[in-house]
Amino acid sequence: MALNQLEVQGRPGSFPTAKGSVDGFSLVSAGHASYLQAVLSGNAYCVGDSAGGANPSGLSTAPISVCLFNPKGSGVNAVIWYAAISTAVAPAAIQHVWLAINRDIAAAAVTGTALLTKNALVGNGKAGAVLAFTTATLPAAPVVALVVGAIGTGAITVQMTIPLLGGWLDGALVLAPGGAISFQFSSISGTAANMASWAWEEVPI
Repeated sequence: MALNQLEVQGRPGSFPTAKGSVDGFSLVSAGHASYLQAVLSGNAYCVGDSAGGANPSGLSTAPISVCLFNPKGSGVNAVIWYAAISTAVAPAAIQHVWLAINRDIAAAAVTGTALLTKNALVGNGKAGAVLAFTTATLPAAPVVALVVGAIGTGAITVQMTIPLLGGWLDGALVLAPGGAISFQFSSISGTAANMASWAWEEVPI
C-alpha cells in the first residue's frame, strides 16, 4: 500500500494517518500546541514572583529573584521551557542580566524561601520534584550560561511598555539532579524591582 494511501484510525497510542509527498518523503506536521502532551501528562510546572526583589551585584550566592533547584536524588531532569524577568524600577547603574547555573552536583543543597510551584495542568494537584526559592542561598557563585539582556537607568515609569528579559528557551537548558539556575545581575537592582517566572518539564531519568 502506498504511503499516501495508508489510513489508520487516530486514537491515543495508535499511529496517525500517514501522508507522503510527491517526491516520496513522509509529511509531518504538528497536530496540537507544542507543549500539550507534556502538560496533559502532568509533568509540566510553572512558578513566578508576586513580590519584587532587589538583586545583588555580580554572580552572587544570594539571588533574590526565583531560583530553581533540582534536588539530588529527585529522579528527574528539569527541562527549562521558559525563563523571564521583568523590571519596574531602574537600577542606579546599567546592568547586564544573565541566566547562571550551579553545576556541582556534589555541593550542598540550595536553600531559601520556598515558593509553591504550580502544575501546568490546571486543577491537577500533582507536586513536582524541582524546588523554587526566593532569597536563595547557593553553595557557590554560579557561572553564566546565557545573557538575556540589559537594563538601563532611564525612567522606567514613563515607558508605555517594559519588555520582558528572557523568554522561551524550549529546553535549551536542562537541570540534572543537583543543578540550580538563577537570574544574576552585573549591578545592584532597583528597590523591589524584579519579578521572575519559570516553566519547565520534569522528565524521569
